[in-house]
Amino acid sequence: MNASDTHWVTLLAGNDRRGGTAANHRTAPRELIWKAELPEGMRSSPVLRDGVLYVTCRDGCAYAFDSRTGKERWKYQAAAAIDSTPSLSGNLVLFGCDDGAVYAVDHTSGRLQWRAEGGGEVWTSPAVRQDVVYFGSTDGVFKAVDRSTGQLRWSRQTEARICSTAYVSDRLVYFGCSDGRVYAVESVSGRDVWIHQAGDAVTASPAVLDGLVLVGAEDFFFYALDEATGKVRWKFETGLGIASSAATADDKVFVGGKDGFVYALSRADGRQIWRSRSLRTITAPPVASGSMVCIQTFYGATEAFDANTGNELWRANLGGSLQSSPVITEEAVFLATYPGVVYALR
Repeated sequence: MNASDTHWVTLLAGNDRRGGTAANHRTAPRELIWKAELPEGMRSSPVLRDGVLYVTCRDGCAYAFDSRTGKERWKYQAAAAIDSTPSLSGNLVLFGCDDGAVYAVDHTSGRLQWRAEGGGEVWTSPAVRQDVVYFGSTDGVFKAVDRSTGQLRWSRQTEARICSTAYVSDRLVYFGCSDGRVYAVESVSGRDVWIHQAGDAVTASPAVLDGLVLVGAEDFFFYALDEATGKVRWKFETGLGIASSAATADDKVFVGGKDGFVYALSRADGRQIWRSRSLRTITAPPVASGSMVCIQTFYGATEAFDANTGNELWRANLGGSLQSSPVITEEAVFLATYPGVVYALR
């Protein structure tokens, strides 16, 4: 696998939201390839396609960097801060903005193609399926817009902020809400199919696999819900709330808790397979492969664990809060830090 043909097109690598990577990187990166210092901080995760790394920043800009050299190819200035992880779809780079809109810019030039008006800040990462873009915003509105034009297909009003990036299947769209609910709505109409009521806000992004909707909530529980009905198949209690979106590999689910632990759970029944040592606070999503799980911590460390045992493989401490997920390829590890520095390491 070459960096030039590695695709990491949205939050947690792909639209399956499984957080998977083919690269194991069982030893720590030891060399800085390049770094880029941006004017303000980053809460979003980088994405990668065809040798170009795309990042968004709270200075209101989306940036495209050559993944080998770090040379800036273009930047696009939006109207407000950007906390949304970009999504790549065809020729478009899609991202939400604190001005309440989703932007679509050309991936080679950075020119604006369309702008879809919203209400509150859009912190979620746009989800794309079958030429439709789905996103929620902090005014509680979830929208579906046309991928080619940005024109509204439908909208669904909820009762609280939506900070959870949606998962879209052939028929249904799944997302969490700060009203404590997980919604499953029809992808073509936005009509409710089922709603699961958790005990507190659901800001994490769901993954859907083997008939299960896998998502954590601020009520300290991680849930496996039936994909068709929303009924609880199993749930697992942690020590604090969960803002980390889950990753899956083989038969395991990996999730980080605000209690500071990374948990490896059996996807079949929610049984704890292992728990990491305490990392104090975790809000970022993990990245997983068959033999490794990697996560960034609130206090500046990137940690890698053996996926089967939980034994620590390596740690890279760059300083500054890390609230995003890394992009991991065979050639490099790309990190975005809250202080506003993008690193390429090997």
